[in-house]
Amino acid sequence: MNLIPAIDVLDGKVVRLFKGDPSRSKVYSDDPVRTAVEWARRGAPLLHVVDLSAALGRGENTPLVRSLSETVSCPVQTGGGIRSKARARLLLEGGIARVIVGTKSLDRQFLSELVEEFGPDRIGVGIDVRGGQVAVKGWTEDSGMDAERFLETVAQAGIQWVVYTDISRDGTLQGPDIEKVSALRRFSQMKLIFSGGISSSRDLEILSRDAPFLWGVIAGKALYERTIDPEKMKFLY
Repeated sequence: MNLIPAIDVLDGKVVRLFKGDPSRSKVYSDDPVRTAVEWARRGAPLLHVVDLSAALGRGENTPLVRSLSETVSCPVQTGGGIRSKARARLLLEGGIARVIVGTKSLDRQFLSELVEEFGPDRIGVGIDVRGGQVAVKGWTEDSGMDAERFLETVAQAGIQWVVYTDISRDGTLQGPDIEKVSALRRFSQMKLIFSGGISSSRDLEILSRDAPFLWGVIAGKALYERTIDPEKMKFLY
């Protein structure tokens, strides 16, 4: 199981939201590229970059994300406001290893076309979950679709990579909901990355033990608040 640092970019700065609420954000850096270089230097196997500006309809940080990817020594996957093949292509041709589609993933035909054009390893789906339902439009609306049923749907569209975020715990440092993570076991044929509530190295050890089917776990606030000691960090559990 891999530990993946999160870099959420809003208005050109690295931020963390509390439970997905943009009105409750905290800025950790005004230099996302420097932040990315630091995580890569420490040995990150992958960086998860979210363009919150694009997700929220507040412009986009595409040149910045591309610059970040060109600068670091590890692969970068990115999501946030990817609602057209043109934008996906712009990012992928700019060196991004994988794009993560959010709201637009409700359109199965769109997903299938992306997979056909770019291949299954370069297209992933972000499933942001609140109360068992998939949230869309920068986490601001509920889609009315059950999360597990949606996972079944994207698997049928040929998607291998999935980032599953528990919004209710994201940015809270409460620790992950182990029961909720364990329920994902039946999708172990997919490359699942879990996000939401990671607070310590102990959380990562528990997930490695109880959810060994996960390909990776994303941590954000725990890294920026240093509740995971950067001097004792390891990226493989």
